Amino acid sequence: MKHPVTVLLTRVFSYGFYKVHAGLLLFLFVTFVSYAFFINTAGDIPPGAMAYFQQLITITLVSNPFILLLFFITCLLYNIKSWQYVLSQLSAPEQQFIFYSANAMRPEKQFFSWFCVQLHINIPAFAYAFFALFIGILWQHYLLPVLLFIYLFLLTAAGALICFRQANRFTGQSSSPALLWLSRQWKKPLPAIFLYHIAARHKLSYAITKALTALIIGTGLFRLLENPQRDLRAAGASVLFIALTHGVLIFREHHFERHYLRFMRNFPYSIPRVYLSSVLTHVLLLLPELTWLLLAFPPAMNVILVPSLIVYVQLLRSICYRYPVNMRSYLPVIFLLYGLLFWCIMFGGVYWLFPCCFIASVLFTARGYYRQE
Repeated sequence: MKHPVTVLLTRVFSYGFYKVHAGLLLFLFVTFVSYAFFINTAGDIPPGAMAYFQQLITITLVSNPFILLLFFITCLLYNIKSWQYVLSQLSAPEQQFIFYSANAMRPEKQFFSWFCVQLHINIPAFAYAFFALFIGILWQHYLLPVLLFIYLFLLTAAGALICFRQANRFTGQSSSPALLWLSRQWKKPLPAIFLYHIAARHKLSYAITKALTALIIGTGLFRLLENPQRDLRAAGASVLFIALTHGVLIFREHHFERHYLRFMRNFPYSIPRVYLSSVLTHVLLLLPELTWLLLAFPPAMNVILVPSLIVYVQLLRSICYRYPVNMRSYLPVIFLLYGLLFWCIMFGGVYWLFPCCFIASVLFTARGYYRQE
C-alpha cells in the first residue's frame, strides 16, 4: 500500500501536470499512432507489402540510434517541463503545507515519494519504452530498449532529487542557477543582462528556440532551391525563419526590460545608444546562428545575410514597443509581417529589404521607447 504522502504528492503534482498538458500529450500520442500504424504510401500496394512497411517502421524504433537520440531529447525536454511545473507549484502559497508535512518523513522516504511522482509523470515515456522492449524481444534488438529504460530511470531519479532538494528548502529561500552563482563576481554590461535573465528563468524557451533553428539548419531548408550558393532567395528565407523562431525570446526580452529595467528610461541614454545596446544583445543571442552563416556561405553572400539576420530580429524587438500588451496581439502581427517579407524575398528583394527593415526598426524604437507605460 502506498504511503499517504506519496498519494497526496501524486494527486497534487502529477495529476495537475496531466490536466495542464493533456492537449500536448494527446497530440503527441495521436501523431505517433497515426504515423506508426496508419501510415499510407503513395500508390496502390498489396496488403502484405503494407504490413511489411508497418513492421519496418516499428523495427526502426528499436534499432536506429538516431531515432533513439531524438526520443532521448524529447524525453529530456518533457522532463524539464515537468520539473518546472512541479517547482512552480511548490512555490505557490496553497502548497506551502508540504514544507511542514511531507518533510517530517525520513529523507529516503521523501525521495521515494518524489520518485513515485516523477514515475507517474513519465508514464507516457515508459509506455513507449515497454512497446520498444516488446518489439526488441520479437526482433532480437535488445541494446537500445535497455538503454532507453536506463535513461528514463535516470531522468526520473534526477527529477525526484531536484524536487526533494527544493521541498527541503525554507519557504523564503531561493536557489540561484549555477551559471549565475559562478558569474556573481563578473561585470554585467547592459547588453548581457538579458542573457543572464535567460539563464535564470527561461532556459527551456532558449533550448526550444535553438532546437528549432538547428532543425532549420539540419534539414537543409536553405537548399530548397537549386544552387543555394548562387540563389540568395533560399538563404534569405532561411535567415528570415531563424529570426522568426526567436520571436518568443524577443517578447520575453521586452517583458524583462519593461518590468525590471524601466528605470533605464530615466537615464540620459540617447536613442542611438539604446538601439546599439539592443543590437549587441541580439548579436550575443544569435551567436550560434551567425557562426553557421559565416561557415556555410561565402563572404559575398554573408555581406547581406549576416546584417539581415540582425536587422530582422531588431524589427521583432522594435515591434514590441508598438504592441506591448500581450503575446496574443504580438504574434499575429509578426506572422503577417514576416509572411510579407518572405514573399518579398522570393521575388528577389533581399537587398532592399535590409534598409527598409533597418529604417522601420529605428523609427519604431525612436517613437516607442520613451512612450512605454
